[in-house]
Amino acid sequence: MPSIWTYSDDADRGYGLFKRRLFGALSRRGWETSLAEAPLLDPGSKAVLRNHYLNHPSEWVLLINQTAAQFYAYLEIPLALRPAAQKKIVWFLDDPAFFLDRPLDKTEYVFSFDETYVEYIQSFHPAECGFLPLAADREELGTFDERFACGVCFVGGIVDQSDRRRQLSSEMTDYVDRLVELKLQQRWKTFQQLALDMPIAPGKSITISPQTAHYLYWEANNLYRLRIMEALADYDLRIYGNEGWEILLKDSPLHNKFFGPLDPVKELPHVFASAKININIHSIQCRGSMNQRDFNAPASGGFLLSDWAPAAGKYFLPSVEAVYWSDADDLRRKIDYYLERDGERRAIAERGHRRVLREHTYDQRISQLLQYLSA
Repeated sequence: MPSIWTYSDDADRGYGLFKRRLFGALSRRGWETSLAEAPLLDPGSKAVLRNHYLNHPSEWVLLINQTAAQFYAYLEIPLALRPAAQKKIVWFLDDPAFFLDRPLDKTEYVFSFDETYVEYIQSFHPAECGFLPLAADREELGTFDERFACGVCFVGGIVDQSDRRRQLSSEMTDYVDRLVELKLQQRWKTFQQLALDMPIAPGKSITISPQTAHYLYWEANNLYRLRIMEALADYDLRIYGNEGWEILLKDSPLHNKFFGPLDPVKELPHVFASAKININIHSIQCRGSMNQRDFNAPASGGFLLSDWAPAAGKYFLPSVEAVYWSDADDLRRKIDYYLERDGERRAIAERGHRRVLREHTYDQRISQLLQYLSA
């Protein structure tokens, strides 16, 4: 029986939620799973996790957005205590360029949520490399709850980076803004490619480190989501998400549209089921993949109106199981259309729900993963 270890925050959210779903699916396939839990923001959590790891030897370790070297450094595990033969499943849920800056080793089996990044990962020479898309982290329908009833809803995060922005010179601030605008026009290019296309000064290009790329990514992602939400300010709109919204919407007409964070297990499914229309805005790093809302909204019985992604047709039948928009004007037209057609909305949501249960659960993703591992 294969054994696998991972660690998680003790709250049921984020990467911890993904890991629990994956471990549940692996357990149903006969794997022995060991999950270490601790409040990750607590200064003493690393010692707790390190002791658990050292006292629970396993054949595999599951890591998300973290290479084996980064994992060992994070938990401060000495070289002498690192099992040479222990294999790592590394699953990138974000652009791997944010994390990879040195060769991988032959104990690392690396997967990307977006298949367009697979070739980039392969250049770091892992033992195996493949495409493992996200899935619905729940399968039960949500229920209508009057507290969450609204015409249009968006659930998602943005990141306040104002402190870092204040540290930039005026010249660099202007350059960052131009790079961000260029990224929104040419999403397939990396920030490094864009920096070469548009030097900060004639003959003076800059090198984009993984940390800088991550900062620029959130600047672009924030701007994209804010612009779309501002185009919907006159609707019965609710925005749910992290505290970054509260800061960035302080002087915005959207300020009273922000309704705070949600419990991803106890509340989010009912939000999806209670809003007439759930808006999806893919991260700009979703170049050939879906995000969590693509699966969780229909899994919960919600109607999803999503921005078009090149891979959308692989997962849902457009206008049959989910509906897609191309720009803010198209989004408004489709909101108006579907707000007036309750029956059509419900039928699409029901077909999307059935498709998710049939093809997009973590049990199905684990089947894909095990095929890679047994190859």
